Amino acid sequence: MPNLIFWIYLAVSTANVIGKFIPSEELDQFTKPLLMPLLMLYVYKSSIGKVTKRVLLLSVALLFSWLGDVVLMYQADELYFMAGIGLFLIAQVTYVVVLRKSMYQKPNTNPLKILPFVLYAGMLMFNLLPAGDFTIPIIIYGSVIITMTIMARLREGNTSQESFQLALWGSILFVLSDSILAFNAFHTAIPYAGVFIMSTYCAAQLLLVKGLLKHVE
Repeated sequence: MPNLIFWIYLAVSTANVIGKFIPSEELDQFTKPLLMPLLMLYVYKSSIGKVTKRVLLLSVALLFSWLGDVVLMYQADELYFMAGIGLFLIAQVTYVVVLRKSMYQKPNTNPLKILPFVLYAGMLMFNLLPAGDFTIPIIIYGSVIITMTIMARLREGNTSQESFQLALWGSILFVLSDSILAFNAFHTAIPYAGVFIMSTYCAAQLLLVKGLLKHVE
């Protein structure tokens, strides 16, 4: 059953990206609200008989991601855009927590491991800010999502190699997706931005889910 859900998720993700490319608002609005519920179902079916705090937190992250997806479908309105940022902020905080809990012991903070992510965040903020009313939300959200990626990086040697690699690449793609979204919205319009945003986002969520599910308590 999880394998079937996995392939359905890939099909719906592909359809959504195609909807962004054509573009087709109808296809986009039909497929986007299905993405996170499919991953939540995948988590549920993959965890029958072994529901843990980690699995529940992962489900919460996906739930708030879904709420953010739905709200951001109306991003032409500034209020909806701010609400979407807030919902994804909760999702990112939850991912930080679940990544921290998906380790065998407290991680050692190696400055060399986290430096590339800190430098990337600094360069992105330098290019995006100031952004009017969005300046503070961008700083807060950017800090949290980089923290999420750093936490994924610090899992090396603290979980299985497969779990580490999948979750790390998922977190990096999540940062890339949000970077494209922010750059397109607050700096320079990017051709086919929606295609790049959704393709990296769909892959990011899937890799994070699969990586975190691969962790053995």
